[in-house]
Amino acid sequence: MRSLIRPRLLAVVALVLAAAGGASQLLGSAKASPAGTQRSSGASNFVLNSADGSQPQNMDQFLTAVTTDVDAYWTKIFKAQGLPEPRVSYQWIPAGQTAASACGDDSGTMGDSAAAYCPNDDTIYISEKFATEVYNGELDQSLPGSSQGYGGTHGDFAVAYIIAHEYGHQVQDELGLFDKYGDQVPTMNFELQADCYAGTWANSAYQQNRLEDGDVQEALNAALAVGDFDTSNPGHHGTPEQREEAWNRGFEAGDPSACSTYLEQA
Repeated sequence: MRSLIRPRLLAVVALVLAAAGGASQLLGSAKASPAGTQRSSGASNFVLNSADGSQPQNMDQFLTAVTTDVDAYWTKIFKAQGLPEPRVSYQWIPAGQTAASACGDDSGTMGDSAAAYCPNDDTIYISEKFATEVYNGELDQSLPGSSQGYGGTHGDFAVAYIIAHEYGHQVQDELGLFDKYGDQVPTMNFELQADCYAGTWANSAYQQNRLEDGDVQEALNAALAVGDFDTSNPGHHGTPEQREEAWNRGFEAGDPSACSTYLEQA
């Protein structure tokens, strides 16, 4: 297991969404886009423009690059607020393998469908197989939104928004929001706030001219794809439109304080 900085152990219930026909553990990310960010169809390379011009060459490297980038963003935000830098571990699960997790299935493991932040061991788990399927657009018929004609997953920034959303849950954990609001607001509000947090990170990358044309649209489409319609379910994460709006709120504001409304006014 690799970590950005030394992990902490917590005793908080994990929040996961059963997506892709109940198979995938996805704390989905959502993002909406400004105009003028369309990309032509066809697979793109893994791209996250870095200061030294280097680019990840495979999914493992891309997941690490994005997570490190998101971590740097939140470290800066926390420092500006006089808070200790965030601490989180991450583990990418190779295809066909499993990882022991405090938020795993009945056997205590996560496998090929994993994409989750586990508060109990303060770790982000993402299956490389799952991320590759998102990148290639192979899940569109099984995700709740895209199966009903809303958006779709495709491209590197569809994967990036998932990572940024999962880190958003880590931020909620760091700030004590699960403890403060966990018994007061539904799961959906935490999910939409994490979507909003993902949007603020994307805004920072956009302002630094580190996004490709079409990145925001890829994330918008994926946001719509993971929205669900089971409003009577306690685990409901938000409709496609709600998830789109939440990400867009964060992206347009570029300020995490804009995301407070999902909990404070619930």
